[in-house]
Amino acid sequence: MGEIEVIKSSLSARRLDAGKPSVVIHAEGGWLKSIREEKFDFFNKLVPLLTRQGISTRVVEAAGSAAKLLNGDNIVHIKVGAEPCYGANILHAAPSYIWGFWYLDEVGVHANSSLRFARFAPEGIDGEKAEYFFNGVTSYMKQENVSKVAQEDRVEGGLDHARAVVFCQDIENDRQRCHYLTTEEMIRTAGEHDRTARVYVKLHPDQSKPMRRSIMAICSDYPNVRLSSASVHDLIAASDIVVTQNSAAGFEALMHKRPVVTCAKSDFWHATLTARTVRDLREALEFGPQAMGDFAFEKYFYWFLDRNCLEPQKEEFAKRVWARIKDKAFL
Repeated sequence: MGEIEVIKSSLSARRLDAGKPSVVIHAEGGWLKSIREEKFDFFNKLVPLLTRQGISTRVVEAAGSAAKLLNGDNIVHIKVGAEPCYGANILHAAPSYIWGFWYLDEVGVHANSSLRFARFAPEGIDGEKAEYFFNGVTSYMKQENVSKVAQEDRVEGGLDHARAVVFCQDIENDRQRCHYLTTEEMIRTAGEHDRTARVYVKLHPDQSKPMRRSIMAICSDYPNVRLSSASVHDLIAASDIVVTQNSAAGFEALMHKRPVVTCAKSDFWHATLTARTVRDLREALEFGPQAMGDFAFEKYFYWFLDRNCLEPQKEEFAKRVWARIKDKAFL
């Protein structure tokens, strides 16, 4: 993909600080390994682009001793999957909720991205372009059962109908709190809303064992609440409304044009009902389908993914990514 040097020592970092304009990618763990092994199209296409512009590219272990020395004005820092922060020469990169689309954001990614502060104005978006884009992305994902995480096979004929599905996460012990309601509050509120209506609950693939045991115990209190390992696409299609904190499954529900309730800070809140209290969630469960009945899902998908994220497979990727880096490099 081009020349990319791994900075392993403080000496290498000091030499870089005194050199020509550079881009340094800060990553750790699996991210660092995958970037070095050229597993991401985003970086595979970014590095040659920068090389053509006379800018060298390095990758460094995030928060390591060498990374702390990289303070020169001639360096643009791309932080991968890092905590949010703003800096005159800092950008944040990560895959978006749909594979093939990436953030390259000044503030952060996912719930911390600058999209959380952006205004969605459907009246200014071309409806035909949006519909074409929406159908192209969603038809493939639904037909091929594609999600960010491998799913169970689709159930022929679909699942039994449910009033709601709750997609769980494991974010409540994160150092930086972003949730309004806990997983327990979401499940109990959904289960008690109508005890005659089925509610599905799906565990997160990375659910911790203590959280898994807690969720199973909560579900056992309600005969109408059922734990399910079914595909997110089957669960969404079978449910009238989707409840989550801010998971990718909530974003994927938009491709099914389902009303979504987010119970945490989210950068796709424009397309959801936000529940900050249990009372909010009760009201959303009652009135959500009517409230979101005329929402412009096609235009939102197009605005979020095509206009604000970056798609390495598109011809315009180079132009758009260079514009964001150039702005940070003062070139």
